[in-house]
Amino acid sequence: MNELQRVEFDLLQNFVNICNKLDLKYYLVCGSALGAVKYNGFIPWDDDIDVALLRDDYNIFLEKAPEMLPDYIFLQNYKSDLSFPQIYSKLRNSNTAFIEKSAADLPINHGINIDIFPLDGYPETSYAQKLFEVKKRIYGALLLSVYNVPRKGFSRYLNKFFNFIKLKNHIHFVSARFEKFISKYSSDDSLILCNHGNWQGKLDYSPREHFGSGEFFNFEGLEVRIPKEYDKYLSQKYGDYMSELPEEKQKSHHNCIVCDCNNSYKKYR
Repeated sequence: MNELQRVEFDLLQNFVNICNKLDLKYYLVCGSALGAVKYNGFIPWDDDIDVALLRDDYNIFLEKAPEMLPDYIFLQNYKSDLSFPQIYSKLRNSNTAFIEKSAADLPINHGINIDIFPLDGYPETSYAQKLFEVKKRIYGALLLSVYNVPRKGFSRYLNKFFNFIKLKNHIHFVSARFEKFISKYSSDDSLILCNHGNWQGKLDYSPREHFGSGEFFNFEGLEVRIPKEYDKYLSQKYGDYMSELPEEKQKSHHNCIVCDCNNSYKKYR
């Protein structure tokens, strides 16, 4: 592990310990699940950790975890950090800095972090699914408007309007409405479990049986749970995931302008 991964691994250990104490079923997902299967730990060039819980367990974690975490770890979401424009949570090490270019201007905690995603259900009928995806794109565009990302054509003018009405100052209301919308489809009985917080769209919609009771793997010496049918889950997301990527693709997808494992993000504000 490099220095950044060691900080993230500490956050993961705290997350897993709390889930075990509260008897919450979590899963390592996305590249973290791939890393557990392929490398028994981090993908060598990866710079994040992704975990997920069914919505009910996710809500219990949000309620109970703050009083169980050490002081230097902050549980971040749109409720605890009003300018955080997302529908999932992060654990942040407040004594460190990981400032991404797109979010550098946001007045939020910018510590090194891991992502905690809720898993929600999905509507059953084709019509309801199409309507759901349209509404989801609208909410997603509203949240994206507060980030500093390249924009072209109509989106540039739309973003100027969002800036004019100062949407950034009220983005937590958008996150709350978005969360209410996606969580109305219960994960308890849905045939599909959706990670709406990740950026890969329908690649993060998986049959319920993919997750199941989970399978335990070693991750840097820590026993962790990943989806039960991990081969199907990873194949859906990444294709031939056991093949090595070309060297030019072995890089992080985060555009980080400050990474400091020894000083707080507050030093850079």
